[in-house]
Amino acid sequence: MPPTLTDPALAYLLAAAGLDLTDAEKADLVGIHDSLAAMKARVRQKRGHMAEPAHTFGFNEEDLG
Repeated sequence: MPPTLTDPALAYLLAAAGLDLTDAEKADLVGIHDSLAAMKARVRQKRGHMAEPAHTFGFNEEDLG
């Protein structure tokens, strides 16, 4: 089940961050929350040094995994 951001959870997070947002801004955050969660899951994966190819030289096929 994908993550969802409930109104009480959003209110808690905003209060903890000291943010006072408009209703439109809150709706934008709720609308993108699930997409951000999916992006974080993709980014937080183990990666080889090929994730930064500009900093590598002389790599081979095993380096791509």
